[in-house]
Amino acid sequence: MQLKKKHIDKLLILSFLVIIMLPSLFQITKSEENISNTENRKKDEFPKIKKDNLLIFKGELESYYKDNFGLKNTLSNAYLQFKYTVLHESPKPEKVIIGKDDFLFLGKKFSNVIDESFGKKFFTEKELIFKKERLLKRKKWLEDQKIAFYIAIVPNKHTLYKENFPFKYSYKTTRKEQLIDFMKGETNIEIIDLEKHLRPKKDKGILFRKLDSHWSELGAFYAYQAIIDEMNKDFSIEKLTLDSYRIESNETGGDISAMLNISDTERYLTLEPNFNDIIIKIDTPGFYTDKPISESRYKNPKKSLKVLLFRDSFASALIPYFNQTFGECTYIWSQNFDKELILNEKPDIVIMEYIERYLERF
Repeated sequence: MQLKKKHIDKLLILSFLVIIMLPSLFQITKSEENISNTENRKKDEFPKIKKDNLLIFKGELESYYKDNFGLKNTLSNAYLQFKYTVLHESPKPEKVIIGKDDFLFLGKKFSNVIDESFGKKFFTEKELIFKKERLLKRKKWLEDQKIAFYIAIVPNKHTLYKENFPFKYSYKTTRKEQLIDFMKGETNIEIIDLEKHLRPKKDKGILFRKLDSHWSELGAFYAYQAIIDEMNKDFSIEKLTLDSYRIESNETGGDISAMLNISDTERYLTLEPNFNDIIIKIDTPGFYTDKPISESRYKNPKKSLKVLLFRDSFASALIPYFNQTFGECTYIWSQNFDKELILNEKPDIVIMEYIERYLERF
């Protein structure tokens, strides 16, 4: 009996040593290099020894170990999966909110998007006046250049799909509505509020992807049509219709589900053209080499009018439709109203596209 107890004690000691050595073993062998994590950044590298300042080296070494200790990814992923799959809770509520019917929403970390979508955050009168004066100056300057000017605001996913949000809020005027109403009363500029155009289309299909923060290709298509309808008050532009596309689908994850590192996918509808694509991608002009911006441009030999679009990530889904509609399209991933750039481009139309959660850029 005593011998058996000694064997058990030795086994417990050995097990304990193996457990405490496992993280170091995984770190030395780099066994977790192929295991994904939710941190969208480069990990700290092993620091160089600084003989003249060992305190700095000590701090950098501690930072390296915290960032690279063994089993970090494995244990983190297990925690994320347990909270999401078993408890049906968000393991990162500041980043991700779990909604109804498998919808995921951005959390308050992203420009306090929840307060913005439910009327709990507003512009001050001073901010509104500043934005109005800046907008009027831009419009006047573009008119002097004989360039048409349009502004489109993309709704937050929370705004368009309030019914899928897990919490109920009493309806209040949102910051977007406050801004649009103020500009409508103080200027003659008609801002294209895409929420009003998308809401009646919700019965046509999912307009925002469930696992992603962006709209679907169908949602972007209806938004494109709304923008062209507004432009056709001043122009005569041939608008694409859904008849020109066939609807297909595939399975994919999203940028919100990626934050939780979960393997869930959703059925994602895509619009595939029934026509031959003759769009030509144009090389970036030398003018852009000194500008820290992302730029892309396309030419359609069968169309006229040149469009310059100041954009964010939501415009990516608009690009295929714009390319088929205009003679030349230049897309600038920035909302900085760059006069020098506009003068170099000489467009017929300037569009500024904003997402609701970042209207401070307006």
